[in-house]
Amino acid sequence: MKPHIKKQSLYSLLMFFILFTTSVFAQDTSFHRVELAYGISLDIPSNWVVLSQDSKKNIAVAGEAMLSNAGIEGSSGQKERLLAVNAQPESNNNATIRVSVTMPPDYTQADIAIATPKDLEAIGFEMQKLFKTIEVSGGIKIIEMQPVHIEKFNNFLSLVMPYVRAGVNDSVPWQVTQYKIPVSNRLIEITFSYKQTDALVLNPILERVKSSVQF
Repeated sequence: MKPHIKKQSLYSLLMFFILFTTSVFAQDTSFHRVELAYGISLDIPSNWVVLSQDSKKNIAVAGEAMLSNAGIEGSSGQKERLLAVNAQPESNNNATIRVSVTMPPDYTQADIAIATPKDLEAIGFEMQKLFKTIEVSGGIKIIEMQPVHIEKFNNFLSLVMPYVRAGVNDSVPWQVTQYKIPVSNRLIEITFSYKQTDALVLNPILERVKSSVQF
């Protein structure tokens, strides 16, 4: 084969590959954009289920009942649940996404900025005590409290509270990570949860969702 013919063939193959992959990405509908109140938006998997308003109310009532049964007062702020998403199929739900807003926030960006490692350790300790009290009253069982830390989320400081809990319907552990971001006069809370046994598949999906969040 002559050299110039070989180069031409390689060029044609390269152009075909570029055009093909561009077409595939252009037609990708595996995620779709969701616009929420307060200027919050994010991409969620297209085949996952967005829970109805009634289902979100049930989640809220269940949470309030657990606190009440444990004799714990809820937050002084007004909490609004904006989004609740469950992975498919529903019969084997292995991941959830939750977004809520509480007004006014209990702390600010400035408070997070000056938080010391000792402060974060104290927050984790109080959170563990709270969960233990709820567990005794029939709430979820916490398997492991992981270190509370701070990280950037959409260019804002976020208080990150990760932990591992038992499954509701089985014994499979769930990884839960709550991001609490005070912005202006509200606290944005974004929670990702997934079964640890499905981490290999779910981690990339939830990381894609996380990186898409804007507010």
